[in-house]
Amino acid sequence: MKQIILAEWLKLKYYRTFWVILILSVIIPIAGNYTVAEIFSSKDLKQAQFLLGGPFSFPDVWQTVACVSSFVSGLYGILLIVIVTNEYNFRTNRQNIIDGWERKDFVFAKLFWVMKLAVLSLVVVAIVGALLGMAYGSKSFTFEGFNFVFYYFLQVVVQLIIALLIAVFVSRPGLSIVIYFAYNMMIEQTLVTILKRSVGAIGGLLPLQAGDELLPFPGTKMLAQSMPGGTTTYDTYVYLIAMVVYITLGIWLVFRKVTRTDL
Repeated sequence: MKQIILAEWLKLKYYRTFWVILILSVIIPIAGNYTVAEIFSSKDLKQAQFLLGGPFSFPDVWQTVACVSSFVSGLYGILLIVIVTNEYNFRTNRQNIIDGWERKDFVFAKLFWVMKLAVLSLVVVAIVGALLGMAYGSKSFTFEGFNFVFYYFLQVVVQLIIALLIAVFVSRPGLSIVIYFAYNMMIEQTLVTILKRSVGAIGGLLPLQAGDELLPFPGTKMLAQSMPGGTTTYDTYVYLIAMVVYITLGIWLVFRKVTRTDL
């Protein structure tokens, strides 16, 4: 496994596009959360703070930062698509097989990136949440509510598995990114809207929406449910199970594709 990880590192060590997207994936969530914190700290939004509580005070800051970061978590998926499709473009996947790798080693190498990027996202959100809570909050530090950071972590993993699936099945970088963007920005949201209108809360169990259901902005979920015709939702564990199922299914499909078709 060490050889696989080393080989993956050597492939990307001097790849400028990789570093640019990686840096943006870290900077944009930080900048986004800082901007939202600045807006909520202004005098013009005192009424909103009264209605929503203190979104940047502990413990709500964990949920706030996870929610805001979830809007740009797709950047990690783009990075993974670049990593995977480069293997097909430059035929390095075939060369690895010639050099003695098994096909499953190729999948393990990409799952390594899935976990590494997901852990990076978790660390970034945890640090940002802690710093903003201390800088903009009015309550003492606490890990209460930190579970929302783990919900965000799972959502990022789902995003990355979707990106991995698309990259492996399409294998062309431009088209893969377009399909990934289309699914994230339009296709799933359209399906969620249709399903919620026709069959109810089951629409919230689609891959990315399951994570969104667990990461509402503090206070907005209760406000939405208290309004006439407010939407119903499942218990937290249902969405967690759904995400784990999607992750497991996605990994199985990737293994099946890589081990049964020509690289």
